[in-house]
Amino acid sequence: MNLKALLTLNDQQKLFANPRRIKLLLQIRDSGSISQGAREAGISYKAAWDAVNDMNQQADAALVTSEKGGKGGGGAQLTPFGHRLLKVYELMEQMQDMALEALLDEAVPMDNLLELMAHFSLKTSARNQLTGEIVALQGDTLSDNVLVQLTNGQQVQAAITHASTDRLGLQPGKKVLLLVKAPAVLIHKHAVIHGNCLQGQLLDIKRNDDKSEITLDIGNGEKVYASVTNDTLTGIELQLGDYFYAGFSPENTIIATMN
Repeated sequence: MNLKALLTLNDQQKLFANPRRIKLLLQIRDSGSISQGAREAGISYKAAWDAVNDMNQQADAALVTSEKGGKGGGGAQLTPFGHRLLKVYELMEQMQDMALEALLDEAVPMDNLLELMAHFSLKTSARNQLTGEIVALQGDTLSDNVLVQLTNGQQVQAAITHASTDRLGLQPGKKVLLLVKAPAVLIHKHAVIHGNCLQGQLLDIKRNDDKSEITLDIGNGEKVYASVTNDTLTGIELQLGDYFYAGFSPENTIIATMN
């Protein structure tokens, strides 16, 4: 399947913007003329003028300003609100495409918008990106400990400032994304008491003379990556398929969320 959604914006059930009108605005932006924009968009000058006039009247702020001219029509330009509409429309189209792609890919998480956006578009230097829900918050006026339950049922603590808690609007029940850099993760044969400790099955090992990159499957499609010096693995016999523990500090756990 090759699905495509056509985005239409209505104001009280009256057409405000659709692909045809957005194309017209793009051409007006590039040409600086309603008449030229109409030709490039493949519509008549009257249809273009009517569309621009209708959008200007519906919106709280005009999208296009124009000056009267001669036979070819006067100059026209998009207002800041017009440019903003084009940017928002483009972002909404990208979100639609991601949702349609997710429909056809069973590996894509669908529990909430944060997971969907993270899967397709979030690129960070942190190899570990874990999704979950806040189950508890404890702290004081300066710092907080945030307890997050992952989709696989395991739990992670993050230590952040109280100001960050307020800024992110964190509270029990809120969906969050946890970011942890691979060098901050250590591999243990047995569970550790202090800090975060996630159990997982060893999927992959890559080694050189000094370091190893280790991948654990912690369940429900989530993976944890560790980049460690080989001396930290002394006494640990790593066999694919065996279970180990990934340990990392709450202070090395970054929280991301959406409003």
